[in-house]
Amino acid sequence: MEQEQWNEYVKKVATCQWPVPSGMISDMNDWRCRSIVGRMLLVLDDIEGAMEVLSTVIKEKPDADNIPEYGLSDVEHMVLCLRDVAEIVWTLTHTDHAPLIYLDRAYRYCRSFKHPFHSVARGDIWCRRLEIMRESGKFEQAEQEAREMLDAEKANDGINPYQYFAGKFLAENAAAAGDYEQAAGLLATALQHYPLNEQGHADIAAAAAEPEAKVRYEKYLQCTKNKYAPWEELPPAVLKR
Repeated sequence: MEQEQWNEYVKKVATCQWPVPSGMISDMNDWRCRSIVGRMLLVLDDIEGAMEVLSTVIKEKPDADNIPEYGLSDVEHMVLCLRDVAEIVWTLTHTDHAPLIYLDRAYRYCRSFKHPFHSVARGDIWCRRLEIMRESGKFEQAEQEAREMLDAEKANDGINPYQYFAGKFLAENAAAAGDYEQAAGLLATALQHYPLNEQGHADIAAAAAEPEAKVRYEKYLQCTKNKYAPWEELPPAVLKR
């Protein structure tokens, strides 16, 4: 990537509808700047530009001890870049081999990082693998991995993004098959591991009171779309990821 092209990308990101100050992103030699610019280009639907920039980022090695007071850690930058590259490749090719490699690498970073994530639920990164597997015809393998995750995490009670996303994935599959009773039960269990505030608990109780399984499932599903509380701004004893 030439400097002139980089300057054009920075200008595009710094002058868009959601501008990022150019002073924060102008250094092409800083892979964190390239991370921000590449991901913003994807938001702006500049797929070619995003891939050009992000492909230079995923070659870097993040510092696991880089925990800035503000902004993202090195590992979070890398996880988000790997996620976005996987999405670009999947969208363009609809072949799962490379996207699953990128997402698996991102998942390993999520598992090994010992500090809080501020940007994304770690289980969401893992679950995206299952969704791509399902979309590419590997339905049974994806379901098996979800059940294996539930079994592996069964001792970790409380807020748990892996139990939550595994259960939600299985619930969606049950609903797609028309088994709303099972889907509602799976999603109710998954929501036991979702971060909730008082309103969240009230919404789930209201959903549980619905006698008809499909309506109950749909109301539970609506709860999953609400961000009641952060995933990881919790007491250290709860943060097991």
